[in-house]
Amino acid sequence: MGSNPFNAFQDNNLYMKLELGEPPSQGDPYPYFVQLLQVSGAGRGTVKIYSTAIRDFLDFIKKDPRTVTTQDVVNWIYSLSSRVGKNQNVDTRGRASTIRTYVLAVRRFLKWLGVNVRPPIPKVRNPERMALDDKTVQLVIDSCRRTRDKAIIALLLDTGLRSSELLSLKVKDVDMTRMTIVVKETKNGEQRIVFFTPRTAELLRKYINREGLTSDQPLFNLSYQALYKLVRSIGKRVGIPWLRPHILRHTFATMAIRRGVPLPAVQRMLGHRDIKTTQVYTHLITEDLERSYRSAFS
Repeated sequence: MGSNPFNAFQDNNLYMKLELGEPPSQGDPYPYFVQLLQVSGAGRGTVKIYSTAIRDFLDFIKKDPRTVTTQDVVNWIYSLSSRVGKNQNVDTRGRASTIRTYVLAVRRFLKWLGVNVRPPIPKVRNPERMALDDKTVQLVIDSCRRTRDKAIIALLLDTGLRSSELLSLKVKDVDMTRMTIVVKETKNGEQRIVFFTPRTAELLRKYINREGLTSDQPLFNLSYQALYKLVRSIGKRVGIPWLRPHILRHTFATMAIRRGVPLPAVQRMLGHRDIKTTQVYTHLITEDLERSYRSAFS
């Protein structure tokens, strides 16, 4: 598996109906399947997840996938469960989500091959989404010790970018004049534009100038693991040990809804294909609604 194989892959577009054509009658179907995913328009993240999951499955069964049985798949799921459980950086729900994603990817591959198996699909409980309040947001930003770190946190809070999207950015993707960013490597493969504030623009300008970055260089030359550790260490510094990059995405969505940004607009900025995915953030403002109700009817 890759360097970060056990993250929770929550991609509602992962199982979209792609026109993949017919499998080859002979030879190794795996590389052909990956090629078909790419040419059919699957996003980079989807291709990575599929290829990682299927490769792991094939390495485990060590036989022609056309001869696979349901028992083979069940044995692999059991093996996968034990290996994911040993990863200390993945919580319980993250492990279940990863396993479910891998199983669905392999099932799709086998269905494409015409292999009729019906493995159990692990269930995942609904995620508990947490967000920071305004006071805590400022506390987190103020606790950053480097301009780069402050720029990263501010940008994630301004845009709601996924970690992979943030790390895929190049300097030339950032328009300082309009305070916009063109996000090209998205989860669903669809390019989008996000916006940032003057405060973040000043931080980015200072950081880029200090580092002497050129237009073709990565905006932030970090691995996912390094970003994860950075955000977690900042959280521990201010008494929030559960702080993760995705919580900053949740925080952006919650702040946007609280400030009256229409849900379809939040959907576009987050890069959700289905607005139902965006609607889950509305439960985070229940306390706001209750305060309004109590005030009006007290």
